[in-house]
Amino acid sequence: MFLRLDESSRPRWRTKPRPQSALPERETTQAPGTPTPPNQPPSASITIAQVIPNAVTTLALCSGLASIHFSLNEQWHKAILAIVASAIFDVLDGGAARLLRTSSRFGAVLDSLSDFVSFGVAPAIILHQWLLRGTTTKLIDSYGLMAVMCFAVCAGLRLARFTANALSAEADPQPRKTRTGVTLFVGMPTPAAAGCVLIPAMLAVSERVRGVLPTWPEWVIATYTIVIGLLMVSRVPTFSLKGLRIPRRMLAPALVLLVLLFAQFISEPWLTVAGLAAVYLLSVVWSMVLGTFGFRARRSA
Repeated sequence: MFLRLDESSRPRWRTKPRPQSALPERETTQAPGTPTPPNQPPSASITIAQVIPNAVTTLALCSGLASIHFSLNEQWHKAILAIVASAIFDVLDGGAARLLRTSSRFGAVLDSLSDFVSFGVAPAIILHQWLLRGTTTKLIDSYGLMAVMCFAVCAGLRLARFTANALSAEADPQPRKTRTGVTLFVGMPTPAAAGCVLIPAMLAVSERVRGVLPTWPEWVIATYTIVIGLLMVSRVPTFSLKGLRIPRRMLAPALVLLVLLFAQFISEPWLTVAGLAAVYLLSVVWSMVLGTFGFRARRSA
């Protein structure tokens, strides 16, 4: 009564499912710089757009190394100019990465290494060669060495903390914003610290004020260097240019001020850069007040 179907007489719709490897692959498009998924092997080649930010960062690193070379030869103008060039490249590599939408862990580590050499080691060597070359007492020599080492180490610690937070899932929320919308960093950034710590050196190489201002004692410059280094690893809020917005009614005065600053920079570059660094250093006091009351009001709101 019951028929037994053999293997060949089974219904044809009962077929075995195709293996996963036989399924057609779906074409996907991936934006440049997007991290490769874990189950997908990295590509054997990269685009030019992914190379540009890292190339600019490499130029910043080379500028920092050139500054060290000029410092050892006591060519102070070229040494400080190389640090300024490194700061310009540091701004350009971040802008290029955001514009081309390329980011990678390698780029983040390379950027921190470049910042450490250009804004941590190079300014410390300038101060060491310029500050300690004429010391007469062993106490001043030891204190000056401790100051430049403190500055370089604080720069390395800040950049290590920043890189660790950037590569981890729980990133430190910096920069932060107050209730008024002002963006503040936590601690002084390394490029700004390099500019502030080199204010005495820039005033010394400026021809306009070289014989006008009195010579700073070595212990004063060493103490000033330690203070700037500690500001980098502190929790003191400092102003950030990221997210800075200019009111429309202030656009024309801002452009006029930019023209005046450029003209002053052409005539006396080191005095202009030293003045801008001094203005930023003085703004730290105002940012401390604004950050303290702004964050406190924001927490209570």
